[in-house]
Amino acid sequence: MKYASKTDLIEFEKTISQHWEAGNLPYLIHLSGGNEDFLIDLFENDIKEGDWIFSTHRNHHHALLAGIPAKDLEQLILAGKSMFVYSQERNFFTSSVLAGTCAIAAGVAYALKESGSEKWVWCFVGDGAEEQGHFYEAIMFVKGHDLPCMFVIEDNNRSVDSTIEERLPTKFRFEMPSCVMRNEYIATYPHAGNGTKKHIIFKDKK
Repeated sequence: MKYASKTDLIEFEKTISQHWEAGNLPYLIHLSGGNEDFLIDLFENDIKEGDWIFSTHRNHHHALLAGIPAKDLEQLILAGKSMFVYSQERNFFTSSVLAGTCAIAAGVAYALKESGSEKWVWCFVGDGAEEQGHFYEAIMFVKGHDLPCMFVIEDNNRSVDSTIEERLPTKFRFEMPSCVMRNEYIATYPHAGNGTKKHIIFKDKK
């Protein structure tokens, strides 16, 4: 399943970045970028039509690749819902809570197995969420019950603006079970905004 090309993903984020610079977004935004090749390969070769996808506050690439139309996604972002994108039709859900979807993803995977479904659950988290208890409880449940769920750590080496060296000076990481994969990449944009220092701009309401 793949509904967008690498160029589509990059150009979409450029458009959202321009909205930010023009002052059309008096809301917090988290732009995607730098992980396009990995995601395109994953959506094209592993994620199937009808699978469940749980994303994060940084969800634009996931949403486009899952089939949410670019114009619909742009309108949601302009309405201040960048971190709250969902589509029941596409089985696509997000949460702005760090590791907030992990337990939900595990529960959906349990229900799918109980019903005999061949669908899978794909739960994306960042390397900051990797350090949360919710994440470890969920992967323990998924692995222990052999559930159709894969957790994808999108590791851009920052939790907000803190690197792994700052958070954990020894760079300690647990060895992950087979229900977890990691993609290390260099992010195109800063944690929030687009790096222009043009943050919230309130337009004249007259």
